[in-house]
Amino acid sequence: MSSPLTVTDPAAVRLLMRGRTRQILGAFLAGEGSVSAAARRTGVDIRVVHREVLALFRAGILQLVREDKRSGRAIKIYASAASAFFVPFSTADAATLDELSGGYAGHYAELFRQASAREFDRLHREQAAGREWGVRLYLAPEGHWQTDSSYEGAELIDAAVRYQGPVGLMLDADASFTLTEEEARAVQRELILMLMRLRPLSLEHRQAGTGKPYLLRLGLVPVTVEEGKYLHELAGQH
Repeated sequence: MSSPLTVTDPAAVRLLMRGRTRQILGAFLAGEGSVSAAARRTGVDIRVVHREVLALFRAGILQLVREDKRSGRAIKIYASAASAFFVPFSTADAATLDELSGGYAGHYAELFRQASAREFDRLHREQAAGREWGVRLYLAPEGHWQTDSSYEGAELIDAAVRYQGPVGLMLDADASFTLTEEEARAVQRELILMLMRLRPLSLEHRQAGTGKPYLLRLGLVPVTVEEGKYLHELAGQH
């Protein structure tokens, strides 16, 4: 694969900061084609695709390779100017790396929140059997007080020890841990290996039209001592 084309022109950089534009450019990274073909590949309205293609062409990101003659107006065939592109962070008018990457982290977080709330509500309706779900404040067996959510009458045990809520194919957990750097690296390796194992499986299902989509969010990052104390406060531990 050839090296990515570095993009520094302000107009081109602004285009590549937009998620919809990237989606349409992606259709041409897969091969040359017309505006209508790109619209079919992406599922985006053809008028929107036409507008974005013209902008990408003017910015030099797409190239006009030929015009296929037919009765009436000829069909213009475009191709990507390179097989890959690179936008240096220093040239982008973006305040954060998340903005440079298209704001994916924020979009994923919001989608995860919505999907988790929807799935929990469904499971709760199916399994509650008249029980109320609510917030608890109690003294944990380890000696600290904590607050969490559970069914009324459930045993006063942290969900990380024994989960007593609705059961289904969902997991929504924010947790902080105190680890050595070696232990943290081991956790990191385990998470990376899991992602590497899931990727080819996911691609196989997409190509076969099997399975269903799931959103998986993983993260591991060191925090300061002060931030760690704040996380424990959020978790209701003292």
